[in-house]
Amino acid sequence: MLLCAPVHARAAAPAAELAPYREFATSAAGQRLVRLAQQALASEDAPGPEDATSPWPGTPRPVYVTLVQGGVTRACLGTDAPLGSLDRTVHTLAQRLRTDDRRRTPVGDEELAHLRLVIAIAGSPQPIADPQSVDPMREGLRIETERGAIAFLPGEARTVAWALREARRVGVLAGAGSEARYSRFAVVTLSGPAQARSRD
Repeated sequence: MLLCAPVHARAAAPAAELAPYREFATSAAGQRLVRLAQQALASEDAPGPEDATSPWPGTPRPVYVTLVQGGVTRACLGTDAPLGSLDRTVHTLAQRLRTDDRRRTPVGDEELAHLRLVIAIAGSPQPIADPQSVDPMREGLRIETERGAIAFLPGEARTVAWALREARRVGVLAGAGSEARYSRFAVVTLSGPAQARSRD
């Protein structure tokens, strides 16, 4: 699982590889994916999807599931590799999200009504030599070292300097970061309240 940070602002125009996901994000299937994640957040016993009925809209992509409160990350998990179908991947991340972000305390039931759920589907990382070349309000920034990886989704880091400090704080970067590998990436997002609203 990857460390990650949330999406807040407008992202750069997604790459062509994300075109099927842009269409998916505005479809009934995209809304169903958000509901699936809400159910998984609400109950550890929420049934998972049938993989055979929920194919990826395009080539499988890295996925991040985040809970946000007032523009601040409450919890976030991501994966580079599919955990089955897109539905299965999101369901698994959402079930683990409340307890498995090791940087933060577990998310309580009473918090869900105040949190926003964001599902981000990421394009291929484009290696860069200098992280300062990234516009962090419009592009994702990924930092990798032997210690692990952290991805900042568009809008979380208002400056690259802040992202680098955060990567040091969580132990991904050490020292000047000369051993790090940096890349930029685009995202497509789906979002909704963390807790499904009653229709009564």
